Amino acid sequence: MNKLKCKVDTCRHNKDNLCMLNKIQVDGPAAMESRETCCISYAERTNSSQNSSSMGNYSQPSESTDIHCSAEHCTYNENKKCHADCVCVGCCCNDPSVISETECCTFEPRA
Repeated sequence: MNKLKCKVDTCRHNKDNLCMLNKIQVDGPAAMESRETCCISYAERTNSSQNSSSMGNYSQPSESTDIHCSAEHCTYNENKKCHADCVCVGCCCNDPSVISETECCTFEPRA
């Protein structure tokens, strides 16, 4: 499991910069830099989802999250699993509302 910090305040899975999901999926099979990745697990926060812990694969907010990753050119990706000790998911705009506006800020291209 990885330590995960989430800076995407508009995601309904984010609570106090921690993820409430047991695992997330990072996408970007052809990514060569972080802005070409995204968190597929992102779901926009709505009024009815302020505390949706009864829906889906939720746990208590935790720093430890299993990260599956399709960013083949990232140095931390081994067999579609992230092996970075600490991962930060962020956004490329102020208030993201769709998956493509998120990114894995930890992405590091293979040498």
